[in-house]
Amino acid sequence: MHHSYHLKFDIKIVKLDTLVEQALDENLFIRYHIPTFDDRRIQVDTREIQNKKNVSWDESASFECHANFDKIKQVRKSSHIAFELRSKRRKQAFGGVMARSRVLGRGEISWNDVVGSEGMKLEKWINLREKGLKLDEFKLPNLLVEIEVQVRRDVESNNKKKCRFTKTCDCEGREIDLFQVETVID
Repeated sequence: MHHSYHLKFDIKIVKLDTLVEQALDENLFIRYHIPTFDDRRIQVDTREIQNKKNVSWDESASFECHANFDKIKQVRKSSHIAFELRSKRRKQAFGGVMARSRVLGRGEISWNDVVGSEGMKLEKWINLREKGLKLDEFKLPNLLVEIEVQVRRDVESNNKKKCRFTKTCDCEGREIDLFQVETVID
């Protein structure tokens, strides 16, 4: 008998440690990619902020899903959460505003590091780097993130799984249908 587990994790994008010199007149945001159990990724963008002396988001997102233990082990061993520092400059074009983002730096945290941390809580400075980009005169900042994971065995009742909210739900379906995403801006 395979038991189902309820997985809840919170990701908080806190701040950069320095100003981003190569994007002084652009807005900044963080895009991160979270692996799912079916080899897809959920993409999340923070809000855009001005590149000023204090580059801080303090923005959190919570994710929940149900999975069997084998799927959780598979993601833990082979997956990571990828973070991108991106900039966006708004330009007037053809009577409208055009905005396109560019990647300034990338970094990642492995699921194994998160789950293996004390209490499954991790606060980490991620060293952002960009492959192939000539930024010799610029130092890319580090990104502070906080991640907390909770895993518990589902309580089963008549083949229904109890959700975080006190309702009962039938959790049959595709992986993407099982994720509930809630963004909270502090």
